[in-house]
Amino acid sequence: EAERDGFTGKMAIHPAQVPVINAAFTPSAEAVKHSLAIVQAFEAAGNPGVVGIGGKMYDRPHLRLAERLLARARAAGI
Repeated sequence: EAERDGFTGKMAIHPAQVPVINAAFTPSAEAVKHSLAIVQAFEAAGNPGVVGIGGKMYDRPHLRLAERLLARARAAGI
């Protein structure tokens, strides 16, 4: 739930919790692929206000979310 609500981490009270927390907050390969497709679509179209991918429309807030997810993936070493 925390990741869905926009949180990017959590405090731990025991070192054994760290791997579980990291797994919960590390973006999945599928999410990285989708975010990369959004960023690339905006770049290829000259950064318009909206792009279409697979019959769905994505606007600037989606682009910002994709960029943030990719930054988290890079920080996690993905």
